[in-house]
Amino acid sequence: MKIQTLISVLLLSMGASIAQGQALPTAESSMASTLGPNLPNLDGVFHYSLSASEVIQLGYYGEGNTTYATDLSGNAAYTSPNTTRPFSMLFSGGVILAGQSSGGTQSFWSISASQGYVTRHWIFNISDSFSFLPQSPTTGLSGIAGVGDLGSIPIQGPGAGPIGDIITTSGNRIGNSVSGSAERTLTRNTSITGSGSWGVLHYLDSNADAGLDTSQVSGSVSLNQRIDARSSVGVSGVYSTYSYSGNGSGLNTPDIETRGINVFYQRVLSRTLSANVSVGPQWVSSSNSTLVPDSTDVAVTAGLSYSYQNVHAGVNYSRGVNNGSGVLPGALTDAFSGSVGRNFGRDWVVGLTASYVHSAGLTQFLNGTSLVTSNATYDTVYGGAQVTRRLSPHFSAYASYTAASQSSNNVIGPVTPTILNNTFQTIGVGVTFTPRSTNLGQF
Repeated sequence: MKIQTLISVLLLSMGASIAQGQALPTAESSMASTLGPNLPNLDGVFHYSLSASEVIQLGYYGEGNTTYATDLSGNAAYTSPNTTRPFSMLFSGGVILAGQSSGGTQSFWSISASQGYVTRHWIFNISDSFSFLPQSPTTGLSGIAGVGDLGSIPIQGPGAGPIGDIITTSGNRIGNSVSGSAERTLTRNTSITGSGSWGVLHYLDSNADAGLDTSQVSGSVSLNQRIDARSSVGVSGVYSTYSYSGNGSGLNTPDIETRGINVFYQRVLSRTLSANVSVGPQWVSSSNSTLVPDSTDVAVTAGLSYSYQNVHAGVNYSRGVNNGSGVLPGALTDAFSGSVGRNFGRDWVVGLTASYVHSAGLTQFLNGTSLVTSNATYDTVYGGAQVTRRLSPHFSAYASYTAASQSSNNVIGPVTPTILNNTFQTIGVGVTFTPRSTNLGQF
């Protein structure tokens, strides 16, 4: 499936730039990233889709509140077939037409681009991932539930970036991440990689309910070794910093530093199944050790990817410190996610995705005259399902359902964004036009 290749290669090349920071980013070599099941040849064709949908939200703006909206959206993807100067681009965006009680007219935009340069002994890459959203992302390529981009290909949306995982239901925000890497081949099976990234989360609303602005900088160096045609290992050292500004920045928001050493391993288990794991100690410190005490934890990322004929699936787990999603000034997060897509003949596609995230704050707060650990925690669960039916060679119809729930024990905190503290449901039905698709579920 051509569009699978476009997205798969883009995500492989941009892995560092869209990493959530829940665990220390691993500077895995391109030798390792080429391992994967069933990646067909690139076609160098620009693919796109246009969708129109009606969306119903139950409980999003308060328990018992039902809202309606018309969404107009589109997706586009391109990957150059040039193997020495590979270029990839992925775009998703649209407009939400709703009444004032539903937030009024809003727009959402997400674009990622990656440019590489390959020589005999060097591999260079620079990439950027940008998103503008009126709310925290949940399911699908755009992160906006109900717009029809939860399909047969399990991919990450804007949530896999500085915006993070704790759901806030209002507030226009910008998330941007820029990264670059250089890999030097030392021998046929050994290489060394250096990479760096910069990310920012910025809330555009100036009211008191806006979130906490964050900037983060990361750098890593890794030594990579290919064991055989199906396996590779490596070790990396990683350093990250998180800084805070904007609303609430004067309250308990010291800069946070993380350092770590990771050992990573990738293995193609079969033609259809591949696995990866990275683990290592993570040391946390800050510019104010009274508020954020020094600590040591373990950073982990692990995943399984499956692809065979009409079935594509993946499961992932990560643990580590991140920016706090604009809600907490630093958080230790455990995240589980999974997705699966299945084509039934030429006319039906079913896509499923689910995620669970537990975020615990790092900061201590004053309780009277003594400092106590806030133990601010957020438990976030969301998932979605979409069924797509072919109507003609280039038109299809879909129905989708998304549910999300979030709970918290946070009674003391430095910022007060509009944080979801209940359950909401989203139902979407729509029509999609895909002029260059060759298989249902592509765009």
